[in-house]
Amino acid sequence: MTTGMWLGVGGGAATIGLHVLARMLTHYAALHASSRKAFLVIELGGLGGRMGLVFGVLILVLLYVPVNVPAYVVTLLALLFVSIAIEVWMIVRRMRQDRLMT
Repeated sequence: MTTGMWLGVGGGAATIGLHVLARMLTHYAALHASSRKAFLVIELGGLGGRMGLVFGVLILVLLYVPVNVPAYVVTLLALLFVSIAIEVWMIVRRMRQDRLMT
């Protein structure tokens, strides 16, 4: 594999790493919100912010880093879908646990 290919794979993974970190910080802040309305605003605002972050990093990488574009985009999308699936699984698991406890 070429250097551009490895930069693409590593760059995609690093971008999703930033996304996951932002997701964790958003969820932490939302869980400590004072009301349901504040929780919703933080969650939805965080979602928009994370989407903007990923899109901004995507544009910057494609403009200024000599990556293999297909490798970067495929890695980014694949890891994004995996991280979303894990997040949904965790939410469903949490909802089932809460239902059993009440």
